[in-house]
Amino acid sequence: MVAHRQGHARVVAVAGAGKTTTLTHFIGARLNEGIAPRRMLVLMYNRAARVDFERKLGRLLPGQPLPEVRTFHSLGLRIYQRLIERGVLPPFHGKPLSDGECEPVVWRMLQQLADEDTRQDILSQRKKWVEPALGFIDLVKSGLDSPQEVFEALDLPPQCRIFIELFDQFEDWRRQQRRISYADMIYDPVMAFVYQPEVAAHFGGHMQWILVDEYQDINAIQQKFLEVLYGGRGSVMVIGDPDQTIYEFRGSRPEFIVSGFRQSMGEVSTYQLPHTFRYGHCLSLLANHLITHNKERDDVLCLSHTSTPQTRIRLHKAHSEAALILKLIQSEAEQRPLEQIAVINRLWALCAPVELGLLQAGIPYQLHNSLSVLDRWELQIFWLLLEIAGGRFQQRSEEQRRDAWLHILTTPYPKVKRQVLESVAAQAAKAEQDFGEALAAAIPDELSRWQVQQIQARAEIIADAEHINQHAWRLLNNYVEQTNLEDGIADSAFSAQQVEDKLQTIKAFVRFMRDSGQSSRDGWDYLQQLKAQRLQQTREGQQGVHLTSIHKSKGLEWQVVIIPGLNAHYYPYTPEGEFTTPASEESERRLLYVAMTRARQQLHLLAPDTGGERRPAAKADPLWPSRFQQEMQYERSLAIGQALYQQADSAEVSPTGGALPQWLDQYLQRLQLTLQLVMAKPATASAAGAGPAVTDSADHIIERKQHAGAEYRISHAVLGAGTVLSEDRHYLKVRFDGEKHARTLAKAQAMTHIRRLN
Repeated sequence: MVAHRQGHARVVAVAGAGKTTTLTHFIGARLNEGIAPRRMLVLMYNRAARVDFERKLGRLLPGQPLPEVRTFHSLGLRIYQRLIERGVLPPFHGKPLSDGECEPVVWRMLQQLADEDTRQDILSQRKKWVEPALGFIDLVKSGLDSPQEVFEALDLPPQCRIFIELFDQFEDWRRQQRRISYADMIYDPVMAFVYQPEVAAHFGGHMQWILVDEYQDINAIQQKFLEVLYGGRGSVMVIGDPDQTIYEFRGSRPEFIVSGFRQSMGEVSTYQLPHTFRYGHCLSLLANHLITHNKERDDVLCLSHTSTPQTRIRLHKAHSEAALILKLIQSEAEQRPLEQIAVINRLWALCAPVELGLLQAGIPYQLHNSLSVLDRWELQIFWLLLEIAGGRFQQRSEEQRRDAWLHILTTPYPKVKRQVLESVAAQAAKAEQDFGEALAAAIPDELSRWQVQQIQARAEIIADAEHINQHAWRLLNNYVEQTNLEDGIADSAFSAQQVEDKLQTIKAFVRFMRDSGQSSRDGWDYLQQLKAQRLQQTREGQQGVHLTSIHKSKGLEWQVVIIPGLNAHYYPYTPEGEFTTPASEESERRLLYVAMTRARQQLHLLAPDTGGERRPAAKADPLWPSRFQQEMQYERSLAIGQALYQQADSAEVSPTGGALPQWLDQYLQRLQLTLQLVMAKPATASAAGAGPAVTDSADHIIERKQHAGAEYRISHAVLGAGTVLSEDRHYLKVRFDGEKHARTLAKAQAMTHIRRLN
């Protein structure tokens, strides 16, 4: 690839292949040949990747003029500003629109567009509507198709057809407000180019080389942007891995790198970087077993380079994942710094109990783009209850108490007009003691019996909190049950995933308080101590364990990776929601592949412990193993990988893993390794002298047991004379005369060829 001098090129690089290093050397080679840096453009997917690439390029070429390195969005924004100067696009102001700004606007527009029946559904179940509506807007802006064409391609019910008109209304609102989103930084310029080709011509054809990193994450609008920049002159090189395409919700598709680049650019040279320098055979085999179930990919195997560590893999069966994760972190921390350990979650919902466990154990950690669990909005109600129980609520000013009462009265929302609730909160805030009684006295007479019961239930719990010292978790659990908090969270959230995240956080927090053994009197002080401890760790610069998501882990690596939730609910994840379009199974498989391949020395996978139960698995059952667990062939991967590191000549394999894939032979051949896979006797073989069934399947090497005094001489019909070093019921370990390494032979096959010499 580094020697490629002309024409378009496509480079497929597996995880840990060193593509950044290869790309920097390619640039260095072209610059040394006399290509001007200003005639080269490097496009990266995000800012972090750009900063890292510029640093490595500067280290390779110190003191030299370097090509421009941009992200797609930063380059799009620069071109956007030039189009404003030309009068092609109108000016904008302010920061890019956030989801928080867009959600209420979209919710209001949906109500305006819907018929009466649908409007009531939108009002009562906004989470069901707003998430797919925002996703639809983003999806339209990820490509060139019209809103109607995008809608027709989606599997959404007819009542969602209002999304088409919603898109146009949202765009009208955005232009009136003179605002843009991150997506618009590319979408608006590209749409201007589409409708005004003469304008596009001014921005294309200036580069001799355009290099695109992480090309598997590109979407249709970025592809069109790239084609405009290319402009029919120069060469384009793209580098990426279709097996790491994990941004489909932004319009990315593996087909762009698998076949689309060749179709759009014509003649293209293809290069492969199949060797990983990150992890060893066991993990490579595990990853290959999993990802080769996908169809939309290049025929590329991940091959562990001889320089990689002997990565260990371990599959744990867990009843309590959070407790096990804490033990694993404590064990791994005895051998390495905490910052070399990462817990990678499919959803943030899995992170809350882990973070709470680390807080309790005093283990430093760092969160990747997420609030600390102690600062989560859904837990504020618990803080208030414990503040009242701890005798600290009266220290608030009347205004602060009013705000707190309003939070209590609206969590969950009791379907009472907000004006009424504000009046109740203001009256209750005047009391400096007997808070439950004060709330009960503030309930107005005009409320319905049901509404009174809703507020009265909160008043009784608050009275108990103030006057009765009880277990903290019981106080919190009573509030959850008496107020139907979980149903209220579900009704008020914007998305199904958001609901799960909040509910799991609430459940984890209540369990945490139960396990802490704190009383309601002491609970608030205990939490404040944990918060202060967390702040102190941050101030002292203690990095600690990484708590992250799969999407945030992309492009990173750690010595130890822990992946919780390997069950039928999270892998593949199917979000609940009538209008939620789930990701494809291939996409979910790629997510797990990316998470697994972040590890260097140790990978821990956590699956549910079924206790040997063989009941049929319910769809998305969190207590049942993921089908991906079977696909990755853990025992087979472990067995073959260990045999390769032990330089064994053979490995016994089990018939329970299904047929051996053809790529296993390719793996060994590409690495110039020799390993004979010997078939094990099936467990179903009869005891009446039946031999092992003929099969080409593999699963695991049975542990070899050393026996003192086992050495004796044998003669093998093919291999000649040798010494038996050890043996057990199934195996012989023999060093044949003239051979440096011992061989492991399966007795079931070998004994017919062997006779004992002494």
